[in-house]
Order: sequence, then structure tokens, then C-alpha cells
Amino acid sequence: MLKVLLIDDEQRATDALRLMIIKTIPEITDVMVCNDARQAAEKIHQFQPGLVFLDIQMPHLNGFELLEKIPNKNFKIIFTTAYNEYAIQAIRYSAFDYLLKPVDMEELQAAVHRFIEGHEDYKQQYDLLKNIMHNMSAPSAEDFRLALPTKEGVHFLLPHEIIRCEALGNYTKFFVTTGKSYLISRTLGEYDTLLTPQNFIRTHKSHLVNKKFIAFIDHDGFAVLKDNTKVEVSRRRKEEVMEALK
Repeated sequence: MLKVLLIDDEQRATDALRLMIIKTIPEITDVMVCNDARQAAEKIHQFQPGLVFLDIQMPHLNGFELLEKIPNKNFKIIFTTAYNEYAIQAIRYSAFDYLLKPVDMEELQAAVHRFIEGHEDYKQQYDLLKNIMHNMSAPSAEDFRLALPTKEGVHFLLPHEIIRCEALGNYTKFFVTTGKSYLISRTLGEYDTLLTPQNFIRTHKSHLVNKKFIAFIDHDGFAVLKDNTKVEVSRRRKEEVMEALK
């Protein structure tokens, strides 16, 4: 049995989401709605949901302020938000699930199934929430911390601490300035969209490199890094890489 609570001040939004859940996700057996953030903490206490869809921008209390009022967050949170690039980047850097409004049915199903198939670590979720708050208060996206959830816990890195990322199937391996490496169960493509604006270059389908760590491109077409590591540059990307290094 999976109980779900929808928290959003817009009744049309909760009506649409509730109907979509009932029609397409049989694993969810009970759906409750709360359209007033001031009542949400009490609703959570009474209903004990396993999953909460939480709007970020609401009157009286925004989503983050509401969560600060709930000491024991023993439920999975999926944010729902209208397009707000800064907030979405803060959430994505924190490896946190969110849905853009109006909610797409396939994205909704995928988010719920990730929750059902996963083994939710609520301590890890708390750490990721704190990172979102850190990123939201950062002076610019350059100061966002990237959350890397692993089995051992969550590691937080600033973009300038990352030397390169390498695709290993559906995993991404991070190599960082401390000499450590981290294997994350997310694809390189996800990190490409986050880190390319932070002066990272996709040199190859399997490699994403921090531009400041590239020393030169050798005659064999490899990017030679300052630690003498060689990273492949694909032929179709060579011109783009050379232009970015000028």
C-alpha cells in the first residue's frame, strides 16, 4: 500500500495530478490533497504518507519553509514546480526528484517507479534537502554544490573541484582534485547538461572534462591533463574542443 499526499495551493493542479495518479499508477492506493500549506504539517502527521508531491512556490509557506517545520521526514519528497531555472538547477545539482508543471504523465510514472524500486534513505534525503537550501542561497550557480549520492553516503563537490567525469554504462565516475574518485548511478548525459555551463567540455561520448585541467591536445588527438592523464577526443568533437580551449 502506498499513500500519497499532494500539497499545492492550486486546486486545479492537485485535481489534475490526483486524477492522473488514480488512472495510471495502480501501486498508489490512497491519495490525499492539501491546498493550504499552513495545514500541511498536520495532514502529514495524520495521514502518514509514503510519498509527498510538494509545490515549491505557495503563499504563506513555500515548500522549503514547510519542510523546516517537519522534524521527521519519513516520506519521499518529489517537488512540483512551474519553470524557475535557478530553483530547478539548485534541485538538479542536489540529485533530487522534481516534476515540472503541468506534470507530464510519463515523467510522473517514472518518478513514482524510481521511488517504488529504490530503497529510500531518509537521512540521505535530508542531506540532499540541505544542499538544495545551500544552493538556493548561493550568490550564483558557480557556487552550487553538486551532490553525489553513493552507498557510503552523499559527497558534495563544487564544480572547480571536479577534474573530469567518465561514463561507465549507466554510471558516471568522478575524478576530483583530492585524488579520490566516486562512482554514481546516473548517466554522463545528466551531468553534461549541469556542468557544461561551468566550463566543462564533452571531449568524447564517454568523457566530460573541466577545461581548466586540460594542458594541451597532443598529436594523437588526446587531451593531456595537468596530471598527465590522457583523455580521448573524438574526431567529430575535435574542432569544438579546440575552439573552446582558445
